[in-house]
Amino acid sequence: MQQLNEFERKGWIKFEFDQHLEHWAKTANSEINLKLRNKEFLQNGLTCQGTWFVGVEALENDPDGSLNGVPLRGPFKSLMESYKTRPLHLAQVSIIFQGYPKPRGQESQSSFNFRLKRDAAHVDGLIADSPGGPRRLKEPHAYVLGIPINQTPENASPMVVWEGSHHLMSSAFKRFFSNQNLKEWENLDIREIYFETRKEVFRKCKRIVLHANVGESYMIHRHCLHGISPWDPKKVSFSEGRKIVYFRPELENLADWPNL
Repeated sequence: MQQLNEFERKGWIKFEFDQHLEHWAKTANSEINLKLRNKEFLQNGLTCQGTWFVGVEALENDPDGSLNGVPLRGPFKSLMESYKTRPLHLAQVSIIFQGYPKPRGQESQSSFNFRLKRDAAHVDGLIADSPGGPRRLKEPHAYVLGIPINQTPENASPMVVWEGSHHLMSSAFKRFFSNQNLKEWENLDIREIYFETRKEVFRKCKRIVLHANVGESYMIHRHCLHGISPWDPKKVSFSEGRKIVYFRPELENLADWPNL
């Protein structure tokens, strides 16, 4: 109950070290390191001029999160189980390398500046098919679970969150989707209210740096604005890259998505 109260109040929670999760994280790190030896696999996942390996579905875990027979266990389990979700997807392994960020593909200068100065802050699941195009709810996640799988310096592009931003975002989303046909939600362009609320978040909410060690983890509310901070070149020299596994299972009931 205390976990849930903290999570609902702040929009994020960091979990303490757990030896079972440490074992799982080391297993995941070994698996992804083997895959990264395949140069084609590595190159296909790199963006931002080689400073970010996106790693979508890069980990071959089971639907319950277990990996090579190692179960996914940790202090986040009770919070995970409080949501009715689809089975866990193949996990993302996001790897940030020294020098991040660099411009991504055909990213405009204004978009890159937002990545550099505002951590590319976003709410997951609101997808634009093209830069500057309509943004729609394509992936109705229940939450974001982050699990570091290698030990990194604190300034190696940690996750950042805007504490309490989920309250503002949820209120905006409920207004937007109210009285709309549920079957049409995925076709609605949410850009205007999303961008306006994001500006409000920057004015009102505190930016929190969320670094975690191997064996630790964190969960972020699906409406909490979050992003990746720039790698600090003055303080960090670390060639391996910062590796974090992410799980974002989708809700069983789409109608629950706008709610806190």
